[in-house]
Amino acid sequence: MHVIFVNQEILAQGLVMTLALTFCVLIAATAVATLLAAGMLFRSALLRVPARILVEIMRDIPLFVTVMMIYFVAPTIGIALDPFEATVAGLGAWGGANGAIIIRAGIQAVSSGQREACAALGLHRFQALRLVILPQALRPILPPYLGLVTQLVQATSIGALIGVRELLRSAQIVIERTTIMEGGLSPFTLYAAVLVVYFVICFALSLASARMEAVLSRHEQPSSSAKPRLSRLRLMPRG
Repeated sequence: MHVIFVNQEILAQGLVMTLALTFCVLIAATAVATLLAAGMLFRSALLRVPARILVEIMRDIPLFVTVMMIYFVAPTIGIALDPFEATVAGLGAWGGANGAIIIRAGIQAVSSGQREACAALGLHRFQALRLVILPQALRPILPPYLGLVTQLVQATSIGALIGVRELLRSAQIVIERTTIMEGGLSPFTLYAAVLVVYFVICFALSLASARMEAVLSRHEQPSSSAKPRLSRLRLMPRG
């Protein structure tokens, strides 16, 4: 614990970097997932087929390889990315591809009768999606998508391999520095502290997921006060 206290500034900077990396990755993954899911749901094959191919390519390449390819290959084509940006791009692409499958499955889980009802009411496709389809699709989408978010939080540690000074990399720096200056250090304490931090973050996300599921379930249950009372219904006179 003494090592953690002495190097708390370095570790705190690593934690801030991990949280910033997590935030950027989640934004990028959600944006990519939304675009790819929309592409796969289009009726036109000109949009649906390329979106499906991109999803399969990004899902089938290992996450570590994706990050490494972006970091080392992007500069060769004139796109200079620092380690932070390369990590965000790699994790965002991988998370977006997997998230697109989840979003598409959730939307397709809504019964076709809902779409027919929207068409009968004269709602445009975007209106039907925003007002009717998406609110019903949130419940099947939420649990697996938040599971994906937890995986992305854990995967931010990959950034340490290309030089991002996030929490894991900061712990490695402390271990190397202490070993050189003091001649030896058991890394168990620092790695255990890193594991605890990741556990706390992921556990908080799990609690938030359970809370959001409970809220959605409560809103979907019909209220007894909402049931119509026949005694109060007024019949309209026929013309």
